[in-house]
Amino acid sequence: MVICPKCRSDRTAPILYGYPSHEAFEAEEQGELILGGCEMIDGMPHEDYGCLDCRYRWSKELLPATQITKIRYKVVENGPCTIDSQQSWVYEIYPDGRCKEYIYQGQSRKYQFKTDEKVSEKKAYRLACSLQKIIGAPLWEKNIVEGQVCDGCSYELQITYADKRKEIINGDVAGGTFDSILEKFVHSVFPE
Repeated sequence: MVICPKCRSDRTAPILYGYPSHEAFEAEEQGELILGGCEMIDGMPHEDYGCLDCRYRWSKELLPATQITKIRYKVVENGPCTIDSQQSWVYEIYPDGRCKEYIYQGQSRKYQFKTDEKVSEKKAYRLACSLQKIIGAPLWEKNIVEGQVCDGCSYELQITYADKRKEIINGDVAGGTFDSILEKFVHSVFPE
């Protein structure tokens, strides 16, 4: 369920662009969708959800960094190891500066170690801003570098927004844009 980041209402609907069909007009009347018009600019983020109560429209890409409620960065070993000896690290960063590190061994869902740290809200906000700046940029300005390796470590970056939706980005820890930003942050907070 998508929640309005402005008024917190759960009466939201996706926005449909293009020439609407008869069914689309009926769905709009029933509050199942919002008609967004026929014109879109290629490569630009567009509002993809709207609130039926306060009429606010947004997309994850257009939300400010203050609307990020959680950053989850998971790193998994891909090297020459067995599934049972494979390690993974999960880092959770919250807007209030709480940072958590979980270390897992093998396929177990139970962590072996957990570390809690606290950084300034300003530091957590700067991280959210740097991520949101890249995510919200038009396609021609993103400048995303993707590092690729055969073994080593891969990552999953999950950004949760105030509207309850998530942005999920996958890649290799190899000097790419997202992994470089997160690795720098994580190593400044948690000991190696």
